[in-house]
Amino acid sequence: MNIKCNFTMKHHVLNKTAISVVFFALLVILPIGLNAKSQSADKNSITSSKAELYYKAMNYSQAATCFEEHLQKDSVASAVVLGELADCYWNMRWYDNALKVYERLYPIGSEGVTDRDKIRIGELYARTGAYNRASDWLKGVSTYEKKAGVYGQSSKIQAMKKDSVAWKTYLLNIDTQYREFSPLVADGSLFFSSNKPLAAKTNAFGWDGRNYLHLWRMPLSGVDTLSAGLAKDSLDQQVSITAKGKKIANVYECGDTKSNANINRAIVRKLYLNGDARPVGTLVDGFSNIMFNAGNIAIDKNKHIYFSSNYEKADKNNINRIRLMEADYSNGIVSAIKALPLGDAKSYSVMHPAVNAVGTILVFSSDKPGGSGGYDLYYSERADINQEWSEMKLLGEKLNTGGNEVFPTITADGNLYFSSDALPGLGGLDLYKLQLADAISKNAEPIHLTYPINSTADDFGWTQKDSLGREGYFTSDRLNNDDNIYSLSYVAPNGKYSLRGRVLDEITKYPIKNATVFLYNKQSDKVCVTKTDANGNYIFRVDKSADVVIKAVEKDHSNNCLSKTFEVKPLYKDSVIAPRDLLLGRFKVGYKWRLENIYYDYNKYFIRTDARPILDSVLRVLNTYPIKVELSSHTDCRGKTPYNDRLSQHRADAAVAYLVASGIDPLRITAKGYGERQLLNRCADGVKCSEEEHQLNRRTEVKVTGLTVEGTNLEIDPDKFHDGQEIEKSALPNNFFDKCK
Repeated sequence: MNIKCNFTMKHHVLNKTAISVVFFALLVILPIGLNAKSQSADKNSITSSKAELYYKAMNYSQAATCFEEHLQKDSVASAVVLGELADCYWNMRWYDNALKVYERLYPIGSEGVTDRDKIRIGELYARTGAYNRASDWLKGVSTYEKKAGVYGQSSKIQAMKKDSVAWKTYLLNIDTQYREFSPLVADGSLFFSSNKPLAAKTNAFGWDGRNYLHLWRMPLSGVDTLSAGLAKDSLDQQVSITAKGKKIANVYECGDTKSNANINRAIVRKLYLNGDARPVGTLVDGFSNIMFNAGNIAIDKNKHIYFSSNYEKADKNNINRIRLMEADYSNGIVSAIKALPLGDAKSYSVMHPAVNAVGTILVFSSDKPGGSGGYDLYYSERADINQEWSEMKLLGEKLNTGGNEVFPTITADGNLYFSSDALPGLGGLDLYKLQLADAISKNAEPIHLTYPINSTADDFGWTQKDSLGREGYFTSDRLNNDDNIYSLSYVAPNGKYSLRGRVLDEITKYPIKNATVFLYNKQSDKVCVTKTDANGNYIFRVDKSADVVIKAVEKDHSNNCLSKTFEVKPLYKDSVIAPRDLLLGRFKVGYKWRLENIYYDYNKYFIRTDARPILDSVLRVLNTYPIKVELSSHTDCRGKTPYNDRLSQHRADAAVAYLVASGIDPLRITAKGYGERQLLNRCADGVKCSEEEHQLNRRTEVKVTGLTVEGTNLEIDPDKFHDGQEIEKSALPNNFFDKCK
């Protein structure tokens, strides 16, 4: 059977280690790993069966029906039949049935089970909230050890739900019994993908063409949440709706869609309130000449649209891979479509585009060989929109895993959102974020979004309406294992407001991760503690009017604080922004700076009056920052080398003596005379140079050689405090908050 399908849809595929994930692609389905002899015997017994033919054609809905009939007639279930039936249920997302079959297939535990099935079973248990069982199945599976460790610790699971009361999620009026996913807020509209049927039907390779994806848009003014009767603030349990023995909307993409004809419309209307009477949006036009319609998209400020599309032809193994396209977008119409030079029709796909506002950085997902494993996130760059895209580059190893990283989004505030099935989370695909710049520079770990944005189900496709990320949309299959788009909004609990701020490096202005931030509430006389995330952000809950002091502490930096009475004038709904960033000074080990205009009398080394203000600047640095330094003196090449060595050492000693006399601990500062041994230019002995060139070499420098716990900057050990802790003010030094600006 010649099979070509549109898989620009979220669905299960296998990676090179036989691990499955939800999203689009069409790959070869591998059989369950079993004893070759028993496998051969079992295969021979069902070779001519319709079940096996349907299964090989990846028509899982029909295959599952035939396998069920086979099992009813044969009381002794073979491992092959059970394995392929479980695979059918998994790919159709009938997760309850899949778990029952896997439990029957592996009744004595995980010994001898393939990694693919271990990962599947672990996810299935996580979807039910049975995290300890999920942990047991994932232990020992490469790249899933961290996830197994989190599943095995209830405290970490609870930490992922710390904002569960504050976030509200609701179904939308555009959700139907079909699949809606990958929303994008752009051009005053909500774009989304859906496989809901069109008025005109096109048959494709024996399947109903209405199953293919189309891109829709709805003006934001027309997007609304469903009434409270079906609004889901907490979706711990997945709802299972059935009609005539079949689950609603659980048909495998590119499979047999005809079972939808038997859906009980009364149940659908009850589930989605107004059923088919809801607003349907408008189709985005211009895709008629593209091989299968677009799935999720990205749009930059130049009105360039980026989307995924199948290649025109499948490869020799009948695999039809995915590539990226770029086009112009205007008034609901796509034009001037062109393929991007990314991907390979013969070996790997590229899909799920995300673009920055100016259209110069493109992030996407790919199963290109040589990555971290499964599908990884890559990026491509260009100097401007008139240039060609660079070769694809792998994003950081802290982001990509041996599992699958998919559905990236780049927001206006510079964050990269994506989903992963191998990073520690609550189950299935979970949403994470980090700064795009950090993802490219590979120096930050992604942040797990809190419950109920993430759940035990698959959660992906983030887009936001505001700059703070407090209002927007995302996709989840938490209801009936069916993709729906949910609204999200942040509502401060108990009438409190969110006080938000950032902790940055004073010199580089880079965010400082894991800094300890203290908030002293003068009314309650209590101190709350939090830690900054990878983007240097912190958040506290404060009353409508709170007189507070905030102080940030980090071992390798100086402290900084501010005191402010915050009134009820939130920047956005419930959010109050701190009046300024907390800037922590830091002189890294090896950092060097030159002291300008320190002059000595000829052949002398005592400190002149006009040099004292310069040395006083060093004094202020040493009184502020917990550092050790070397103060060095350098001469030019003129004069004898031994003489220059002695003169420079005397001058360095004199400068250090001045600082020690001013109160600096002599153990924190070292004097070193280098004479003419560290020239900055070509002006060595015998080389004719100008006076300006010689002057460049005559200098005094300060270099950081280490950190110290001396002084007043490390009043406490920040590692002794943890996120969310509330302490008495008396637990801190008496003057801890006294010097705040």
